[in-house]
Amino acid sequence: MAYSASLQPDSSSANAPSDIHLKSSTLQKLTLEEALDVLNELVYQARAKSLSEPEIIVVRGAWYDQSYEEMSENSSYKKNYLQRRVAIDLFDLLTKIIGNGEQVCKRNFQTCLQAFINQDVIKGSKLPDVSKFYGRTQELVYLKELIATQQFNCISLVGVAGIGKSSLAAKLMSDISKDKNFGFDFFIWKSVAYLPTIEDLISELLEILDPQFISPNYTQAKITLLLKILKQKHCLIVLDELEILYQNPKLNLDYLIFIRRLVEENHQSCIIVTNRVLFDDFVEFINTKRPFQFIRVEGLDTDSAIKFLGERGITDLKRCHQLIQTYRGNPSELADVVNRIHNMFGNTEIFFENPTTLVSKKLENILNKMVGNILDSIHKQIMIYLAEKTVEGSESITITTILNNFKLTHKVSISTLDLVKALENLERMSLIESVKNPITKEICFILQPVIKKYVLTDTLGIVHNFDSSNLKIAS
Repeated sequence: MAYSASLQPDSSSANAPSDIHLKSSTLQKLTLEEALDVLNELVYQARAKSLSEPEIIVVRGAWYDQSYEEMSENSSYKKNYLQRRVAIDLFDLLTKIIGNGEQVCKRNFQTCLQAFINQDVIKGSKLPDVSKFYGRTQELVYLKELIATQQFNCISLVGVAGIGKSSLAAKLMSDISKDKNFGFDFFIWKSVAYLPTIEDLISELLEILDPQFISPNYTQAKITLLLKILKQKHCLIVLDELEILYQNPKLNLDYLIFIRRLVEENHQSCIIVTNRVLFDDFVEFINTKRPFQFIRVEGLDTDSAIKFLGERGITDLKRCHQLIQTYRGNPSELADVVNRIHNMFGNTEIFFENPTTLVSKKLENILNKMVGNILDSIHKQIMIYLAEKTVEGSESITITTILNNFKLTHKVSISTLDLVKALENLERMSLIESVKNPITKEICFILQPVIKKYVLTDTLGIVHNFDSSNLKIAS
């Protein structure tokens, strides 16, 4: 079951341990005295001074939902002093310590304290900061519904770099960890960005789920033991940044075998993976109707993106819409372009008088690795073709146009099958987008402005460096 503090008064409680990170088993019977111990240590760490007597009176009053008048009647302090002097300063301090982006007050004090303590329920790697989280309301509702049905062993969040896959998964786990209705026993967040071997990853998961486990000698035996535990315990596990596996083919195979077993074997847990690429194995899971769900993570909705930009100093709605359209609501790219506008142009209007599409260094490095290490000649030629057609004025290019004109443009014979497969692969890698014409129903392909700029500038000459001699001749 999921652990959460009921925060109900209990006069028979014992003192809490001195460690402010209460064990999950303590959360259901947290008492006022235990809460005071936690708060006292947190406050002391923040200001090198423990809670004062009037502050303890305010905390106790908030705990029992007393008015300030009732607090005053039960103490030697005046109502105005407790309310106007003590409470204001105390709750401002607690906002910084346990608020996690929310203003702490007498009304929500217990809820904020519960949420702060519940953070320790999430094991493994450090959860990304979601104190500033924008939009994604529909995505969160949908994901929670998927998880509540317990129909899927694995959910894959796929999207371009910086689009917010990790933030969405972190917000989802943070919300669910505070909701006992989901009934999870464990919440585990593991980043695989540092490329742990599959043996190390499974061992780390086993140590969290069963600290007394005896490690088998073989990888598949370790996976079998993990699956046995996942059958007994209801767990929500996030494996973040799985796309890093493309840098190591051996790890790629090991991880995909591991995930295949998680998807195909029976258990009562849910594994969420974030990745930029929809792996071929994942497509197979979808086609064979395995308990696997794939979700494409798009940019922020317009209202959320406007709020995001507004908090960074871009308040003109026309300018906001221009940036949102160019960067497709990608929060990482929007943050980068706003920083560069402020740092390089100073005046926002100067930038918009000299418009250009900026590619962040982070995205450029990611694209360099993908284009240089993963893409074949045909992939590169398609991206160049789409970029050039976009420059000519075509916002989207139909698949018929690509099939009929691509070969003529490049004056080489290309297998139609390979061309179709290459388009599918580029879309799975979030390098191109497909849309359906609402009238003709024909599929069209789009190159995002940022990707187009990267292809056309090609700083390192990676995109235009290809050998067309290996393209297959076929129909």
